[in-house]
Amino acid sequence: MNQNNTLSFILGAAIGAAAGYYLFKHQDEIVDKIHELEENLNIDHNVLIDKAKNKLDSLTQSVQSTIERYTHGNEPKAVDEITAIMAELKQLRDEVKSLQTS
Repeated sequence: MNQNNTLSFILGAAIGAAAGYYLFKHQDEIVDKIHELEENLNIDHNVLIDKAKNKLDSLTQSVQSTIERYTHGNEPKAVDEITAIMAELKQLRDEVKSLQTS
């Protein structure tokens, strides 16, 4: 059992040393790849925020037109439709908040 522990320790040390050597030897490439990934993620994050803003704008226009139709028109007021619009509006607000905090 003692030999197993020694063998495991030697094997772990060898793997750690190899990983350390690889990191030291290729650190510039790794840093460049990390920066490239950060830039891509930043672009994607901004795209997501823009899409969320566009969805919120279209929903706001839909809500405004629905309110105008019910306040100025003679159509019967459908509570289910207004409730669905309010639920969608709440969901979009939550999405925008989560994107802003990320």
